[in-house]
Amino acid sequence: MAAPMQKTPALIEKIQSLPTERIAEVEDFVDFLRPRAKLRKTTATNKKH
Repeated sequence: MAAPMQKTPALIEKIQSLPTERIAEVEDFVDFLRPRAKLRKTTATNKKH
């Protein structure tokens, strides 16, 4: 799997091709995922100690 930064331009292009209301949905989904990803990272770090 490619590093996240390598996929960023392709993802941005895909998002920009969407209608405005769909872009808002993508933004909402990203906002939903962020805390979950942070929690997962924190949990994984705590398990190592």
